[in-house]
Amino acid sequence: MHNHKYDVVVIGGGVVGTAILRALSFYQLKLLLIEKQPDVCEGTSKANSGIVHTGFDTKPGTVEAECLRRSRSLWPMLVENLRIPYIPCGAVMVATSEEEKQIIETTYVPNAKANDVDVHWISAEEILEMNPAVTAKVTGGLAVPGEAICDPFWATRAFGEIAVLNGAEVVLGQGVSRIETLPDGEDLLLTLENGETVTTRYAVNAAGLWSDEIARMVGDESFSISPRKGQFILTEEAISISSIILPVPTKTSKGVLVSPVVFGGFLLGPTAEDQEDKWDRSTSQVGMESVLAGCEKLVPESRQFSTIRQFAGVRAVCSEGDFVIRPSAVQPRMIHAAGIRSTGLSASPGIAELVAETLQKAGLELQANEQAQHALPDLFSEEQETGEIICLCRSITRSEIVNSLKRPLSPQTIDGVKRRTGATLGECQGNCCIPKIIDVMAETYPEQTGKQPLKGVRNSYLAVAQGEKQS
Repeated sequence: MHNHKYDVVVIGGGVVGTAILRALSFYQLKLLLIEKQPDVCEGTSKANSGIVHTGFDTKPGTVEAECLRRSRSLWPMLVENLRIPYIPCGAVMVATSEEEKQIIETTYVPNAKANDVDVHWISAEEILEMNPAVTAKVTGGLAVPGEAICDPFWATRAFGEIAVLNGAEVVLGQGVSRIETLPDGEDLLLTLENGETVTTRYAVNAAGLWSDEIARMVGDESFSISPRKGQFILTEEAISISSIILPVPTKTSKGVLVSPVVFGGFLLGPTAEDQEDKWDRSTSQVGMESVLAGCEKLVPESRQFSTIRQFAGVRAVCSEGDFVIRPSAVQPRMIHAAGIRSTGLSASPGIAELVAETLQKAGLELQANEQAQHALPDLFSEEQETGEIICLCRSITRSEIVNSLKRPLSPQTIDGVKRRTGATLGECQGNCCIPKIIDVMAETYPEQTGKQPLKGVRNSYLAVAQGEKQS
């Protein structure tokens, strides 16, 4: 990274930032992603419902609606090429009264039509046949067959990994503290928190909750971001639902939902709590009660479920009420990808496309990288053995842990291993397996545990992909 000049620096390693890095890696560009946290997917991207939305309920004509429209056609290819865990389970917006039915018919059906999303009304009998756990008060509902669930950790990581294989660089654990325009007027100088500097022709502001603060570094005060907390409950109880169960939104809230999770179990939530602290991800008894009360209206037995985890995420609420994807009016070499609310995971592929087009209009020449890979090779399948089980709850083997440590974006923390393998996500929540994971990390990275491991991992990864024998 030292003294290197980049064509584009992406600030922010969430699902939006890594999606942009991936899209740009298909061109002949020198790319860098800078993430303040020790891993990608550490902000809003890691604590959400994992739903891939169609955008049926998004306000037509918005930038958000356009990004979701683009993304709908991109997700099938991404799921296949990047091996993203994905279940096209569909969703049902459940009506429990004549009033809610009317809201669906007068608001959401025409809204979906305006956004070109397939929806249709289904009867109470059809809903209960597919989802017996839904309340007997159901009067019918709106089926949205295009809705799906995926693993947001995997998607974020896979976007970043394919970019790294295509030559992009990633710096973790360092935030941007200052941005200056160099005297030539054509380059930006980014100063990191450790004092190092990076020169780039263009910067993409994908800093999520902190995107307004990054904008302020170039004197742009055109938008502001405020945090909204969402609390969730994760259960591994067997619930008789096969679809995402959505409430009919009110004037003040979209309400809480009940959804399957790709790696097993069900998710209940989220709340919508406006707050001032962008770092506050605490859960509360009040929040948990709000989740249970909301879910109980959809699935009456919700209060009986045993909980294996409670967590909260914080999402960005933009002063403009829409995605902000445009060049800064103050510094046109900074492209904003900001104000991304709860549909960020779903819209990320479309956001990336739009950002690439915006950069091109701003003067960045995009020449195809003919050597770029579009699919992640299945490098470690032959190494999956049935030896020592490290995580008993999830049956995760030692080799799976080791393989996760050899990925292009290698985990540097226990949480990083968890999100790449599923270890510690079971009933014991890591109490039994964390010491063993630490031992495996220490063995794999002697004297480097907690630091950036395997600096040459990209070359060895490519060698395996090309069928060459590793030394």
